[in-house]
Amino acid sequence: DSEGNEILDGMAGLWCVNVGYGRNELAEAAYAQMKELPYYNSFFRCTTPTPVLLAKKLAEIAPAGMSQVFYGSSGSEANDTALRLVRHYWALEGKPQKNVIVSRKMAYHGSTVAGTSLGGMAAMHGQLGGAVPNIVHAMMPYAFELALPGESEHEFGLRAAKAVEDAIVEAGPENVAAFIGEPIQGAGGVKIPPSSYWPEIQRICRKYDVLLMLDEVITGYGRTGAWFAAQSMGVEPDTITTAKALTSGYQPLSALLVGDRIASTIVEKGGEFYHGYTYSGHPVACAVALANLE
Repeated sequence: DSEGNEILDGMAGLWCVNVGYGRNELAEAAYAQMKELPYYNSFFRCTTPTPVLLAKKLAEIAPAGMSQVFYGSSGSEANDTALRLVRHYWALEGKPQKNVIVSRKMAYHGSTVAGTSLGGMAAMHGQLGGAVPNIVHAMMPYAFELALPGESEHEFGLRAAKAVEDAIVEAGPENVAAFIGEPIQGAGGVKIPPSSYWPEIQRICRKYDVLLMLDEVITGYGRTGAWFAAQSMGVEPDTITTAKALTSGYQPLSALLVGDRIASTIVEKGGEFYHGYTYSGHPVACAVALANLE
């Protein structure tokens, strides 16, 4: 700190500096890429080598059936993209009314207008002054606080999943586009769900033909022991939002991983997806990400 004390950073920045500080190889990767090509955009059918190589790497380590990548600069941006993408998907499938997103109380999905709306934090909603419409919130899978007397963790996990099913039924399955959730709720208090929860959520989503969106901004890239918590927990999502540990915080970068079901419809029926950011696929950030994953 400013007085010369050494500090152990147990938070890893904001859950992101997974490989630690002072990694020369990441600084060198950024320097080399800056000298070769510091920036170019990803619009107008343009690309550069590093985002292509990173997309290839991400497709290799992602869960099966997830081979497309949409870049941004933060997890918030990635969740905005995911929201637009799933609603656009259903519109292309001839079901534009299928646009309700089910989320959870105390969820955190970013600080943009869409990210705050997807999240379930009342204090943030109070400052928003008007959320993105058609987003509803079910109970969180937090047995420590919400389990009934005598209720086992297994039973609680099933009940918490049923709350999501009840929200789908109340909105009408024909109106529900997707369920979004963090495998482990992070900013809302590190709430680890019972092992019965995610398999039941998967079953419910398939039963009602609701897309499953995982927010792995915190859990992605090794934090649960596998590359993604989806792999640790046996979940097969349609989208995975990632950021943070993708570069270990050395550059701002996010990557929305998109499943084949959505991607094939976008490609075959959608034409151009009118969306993107100035720094989508930034070559320096992608070069750092490649070195970081290695």
